[in-house]
Amino acid sequence: MKVSSKPFSVHPRPVLLQSAAIGVLSAIAVLGGWVPDLRAPAPTESFGTVARAQNNNFTDEEITNYARAAIALESRRHQAFEEIKRIVGQVPRIVCDEPTSINALPGNAPQIAVSYCDRAKQIIEGKGLSVARFNEITRQQQSDSQFRERIQAEILLILQSPN
Repeated sequence: MKVSSKPFSVHPRPVLLQSAAIGVLSAIAVLGGWVPDLRAPAPTESFGTVARAQNNNFTDEEITNYARAAIALESRRHQAFEEIKRIVGQVPRIVCDEPTSINALPGNAPQIAVSYCDRAKQIIEGKGLSVARFNEITRQQQSDSQFRERIQAEILLILQSPN
């Protein structure tokens, strides 16, 4: 058997896109309430109390809308997180539908959090989903690896599209 002397090469674009998709999906994994938690993502965390999803049948359109919303939310979540981090250092758990988690922040951090929460709701609804439906999809992808892979594939498709 002949061994090639050429170095192993990896095409960076697909790897970067896959990493981006995984990052976006990981970030949205914290979405268990009506809008995102601002801390760095942790897949098992949730925020707020919300009714459990009763219908786990999601249309292709809902999956696409969810992926688009997740992509748009992640950059804003990261920006808000970094702004609050500059004010408070270690960012505590901030939950959009738990006013005490926002009101406890010092300085202008509460305004940053509220602005983010308001914008997150607008983004979700602007992508054609209710916040409740967005959260149903989030909970489903947290508990179903095949469904999570479906969403990840949709995120990759969107990130790879020239639009």
